[in-house]
Amino acid sequence: MARAGDDGSRSKIGLMPSLCLGVAVLYLARDVLVPMALAILLAFLLTPAVTWLERRRLGRILSIIIVVGASLTAIGGLTWVVEQQFVEFGAHLPNYRENIQDKWRRIRGASDGDLATAAKAVETTIKSVATTNPAVHPKTSAAAAPGSSVAPLIIQESSDPWAFPKMVEQYSGLVFSPLATMGLILVFVIFILVNRRDLRDRILRLVGDARLHLTTQALDDAATRITHYLLMQSAVNAVYGVCVGIGLWTIGAFSAEGRFPNVLLWALLATLLRFLPYLGSWIAAALPIMLSFVFFSHASIFLATVGMYVGLELVTANLLEPWLYASSTGLSAMAILASAVFWTWLWGPIGLLLSTPLTVCLVVVGKYVPHLQFLSVMLGDEQVLEPSVRTYQRLLSLDQEEAGELLQKYRKENGLQRVYEEVLIPALVLAERDRYSKTLDADREVFLCQAMRDLIDELGEAEKKETPAAAVADDSAVTILCLPAHSEADEIVGLMLAQLLALKGQRAIAVSQVSLAGEMLEMIQAQKAAVACISALPPAALSHSRYLCKRLKIKFPDLPTVVGLWTSNADAKTSLERLCADPRVRLATTVKQAVAELLEMVQPLQLQQIADADTQTPAASTGLETITSRRD
Repeated sequence: MARAGDDGSRSKIGLMPSLCLGVAVLYLARDVLVPMALAILLAFLLTPAVTWLERRRLGRILSIIIVVGASLTAIGGLTWVVEQQFVEFGAHLPNYRENIQDKWRRIRGASDGDLATAAKAVETTIKSVATTNPAVHPKTSAAAAPGSSVAPLIIQESSDPWAFPKMVEQYSGLVFSPLATMGLILVFVIFILVNRRDLRDRILRLVGDARLHLTTQALDDAATRITHYLLMQSAVNAVYGVCVGIGLWTIGAFSAEGRFPNVLLWALLATLLRFLPYLGSWIAAALPIMLSFVFFSHASIFLATVGMYVGLELVTANLLEPWLYASSTGLSAMAILASAVFWTWLWGPIGLLLSTPLTVCLVVVGKYVPHLQFLSVMLGDEQVLEPSVRTYQRLLSLDQEEAGELLQKYRKENGLQRVYEEVLIPALVLAERDRYSKTLDADREVFLCQAMRDLIDELGEAEKKETPAAAVADDSAVTILCLPAHSEADEIVGLMLAQLLALKGQRAIAVSQVSLAGEMLEMIQAQKAAVACISALPPAALSHSRYLCKRLKIKFPDLPTVVGLWTSNADAKTSLERLCADPRVRLATTVKQAVAELLEMVQPLQLQQIADADTQTPAASTGLETITSRRD
């Protein structure tokens, strides 16, 4: 009979051919899918503006016409400005020739002998290859002069009467193919904007009514993430371009050699090319940096330009982008890099442009489709392991330092009590589970327990330093004894509980698990404990704690007691009946509950002790002695 795990493994293995087939379809159908993907991306970008106009009662068609028309006008205006700037830049290029030659002479003059010799050898080789006479065609324009180093101009006569039409067809394809693609994208955008509600309904109908809620959540999640990402990226890139323009203008204004040429061109290129992840910023920066080197004589202009671009990129990539939109995409930094490489390999430069939105869609699909959950795990930025699991894994790897860093960070964000409640105790439960199943070897068990003790001490010391007003036990405090039910893990939880009580001004002692039950009973009398707390972790928490609780009640029937069945999901009333049918015994399943129960128990004892100290002799000064005398 096949097991459920086998079915899951088969489904995952069977998913691989489907994924390979999907990648093959994406690659082979890229001529159709790339325009469609670009259209969907633009539709996401334009939808908020269309929706805003529709809410102003302009109608869907008129709103789409206004938004698409304004977008085309903006794109056309930017294209015209960039073209004019390029024409101006090309017209001034001959003016830079003298500076380039001067810089080249300085570089050659500053080179040492070996480098200059190597450069000269390379130059000579290139000249010799360039001046080698090829085989002369029978018909040439003129015979080469004897001894001339210049190759004759070869004139080839074509006998193909269709040569000119082929050339026209070739160059027409180069011109009209991009125009046709742009037209197709425009048609797709308008169609998606007009029918976006109908398309959504059809997707919901295909998925079915049973999954209507999840599908609606997935569509809304994807649309929100992509739209927010595109809008924020457009705003960030616009700010980046403005800063580039201001920076280059400022550099030229403080230069004695005149203004920086074509500042508007470089600002626009920085804005547009930055839509390409990772590469766009440096492609846009390459030309201005080269221009600052060849146009200006002083190296300070070159260094200032490089420093400006590096500083802008560091601030934008590490501060502005993460703050505005990086977390909203739900992608990890590694996923963004890997997706850029994958989609560039699949679809070229357009794939690089679309890599982040497409990967966002994959993460959303993995989040809502169980069989594709690995996509969300591999590409998403959410923590896939609970803090307790991460801590336990680090301790299994014998990495106490990183485990301590995780716990300290969690303590600063959530407090010491929640560290114990939500991280360390669940990690101990995992360790106990592995110990009972004999998958935890002895060396790691010893290291893990000792590391836990050290981490508890470190966390307690850090808490005391950061909370100077932490309470200190005074003379009126009664003694609370934390007793381990059976194992060392029970004792470690007792240490946590005793530490938390001590920070609240109580006198608490954690008893070692090497003590026998009879020794623990003697310790209660020796320490004059007024309250006892039994600490027990699953999987055998109930049986061990029941035995100790019965022994405790036989010798000290009036001793207030709290039994901590940590992380227990059983019914509290039933568990308490199985433990001990005694009204002075209370049950706690969390550290917070145990601390509250213990503080409630010790408060009247402390008040009674204070009252007795005011009226009795010093010989009867402790609450425990009073309780003992009553028992006697």
